Parts: sequence; structure tokens; C-alpha cells
Amino acid sequence: MTSSRTWTALALTALALTGCSYSVNGTPLPGAGSAPPSAPATSSADAPPKIGRQRSVAGVDPCSLLTAGDLADIGPPKKEPARKDDVIPESCQYVLDDGTPAGRTVVTALYQKYEQVRARQAKGSEEVLEGHSAWVLCDLSGNEMACTVTIAVNANRSVLVAMTQPGGAAERMLAVMRPLVRSALNRLPPA
Repeated sequence: MTSSRTWTALALTALALTGCSYSVNGTPLPGAGSAPPSAPATSSADAPPKIGRQRSVAGVDPCSLLTAGDLADIGPPKKEPARKDDVIPESCQYVLDDGTPAGRTVVTALYQKYEQVRARQAKGSEEVLEGHSAWVLCDLSGNEMACTVTIAVNANRSVLVAMTQPGGAAERMLAVMRPLVRSALNRLPPA
């Protein structure tokens, strides 16, 4: 799959996983579409999200949320991070050399209200990262596993980190993604 096709697949999957009007075709594997068993569910769908420290997204470039150092465990950049606002508003695509021809794509986005994501992703689960509610969902489309982690940053916004991997295992992908979510969160200024 080419880099642009990988981005398109990831973006459509991320949008579908976050409840937008796109759909993802494919047969889920056992356990797909949910967080791994080790991820604790911490609140009901009606509870307000936990926000350890209010963060602002005003004036933040989504391409500044992650650095090459943050992504080093996946691989070096194949190209510079690029805004993809035409696919997901306020988003950035990172294409990394993970040893495969197409590379691996990671997406960050300054995203919608946390409760919207949580309400639309019935198969997801909530965990707490850095004192903030984070909604986690992995789903399979064809042979591509797509995982999204959406973390509440203030009353009206969240930050999305998404990644796809051919033949990926949700537990391993989430283990790589959680530090990325923490890095993105800690790069946001206080509100």
C-alpha cells in the first residue's frame, strides 16, 4: 500500500472509529473493537471525563505534538510530518520507516469533545492516562488493525492519536501508542 493510500485508510478508519459518517468494512478478530483485557474501564458513559490538568489547543500545530524521538520505537521518519486538514480537521500525518515498503502511519489531531467520541464508540473502553480520561478503541479492517486513543484535554476538546498496522495486535499497538499520547498531552500548554 502506498503512503497516500495508507493515510487515506488510516484517516477513514480513524473517522469511522470516532463516529463520523465513514464505515470500516472487515470481519473483526476475537477481541477486536475493544481495548485489551488489561485496560481497565474506569467510568460510565454518563460520567464527565477526568481532566487532570486543563490544556489548551488554541494555536497549537498538530504536527508539533510528536517528535522523531517520540516515534523512534516505531522507526525513523520517511518524510516530514504533514498537515492533513482536508481529511481530519487539525490533524497531522507522520509516516515512519518501520521496515515495510509503505511504512507506518501515525496521526494526531486536535479533536472534538471527548464525550462525543465516547458516546459513538460503544465498543471502546476508558482508561486514565496522566490523570485524564482516555477512550481506547482498536478495530480490524481487512488485514489492517487500527487503534485510536482519544484523551480529554479540556471541557470542549480532546487529542486523538491513531495508528494502523497490517496484522497488528491491539495490545502491542496500544503499548506503543500510550507513550505517544502522553507526549502529545504534555506538549499542550495549560489552559
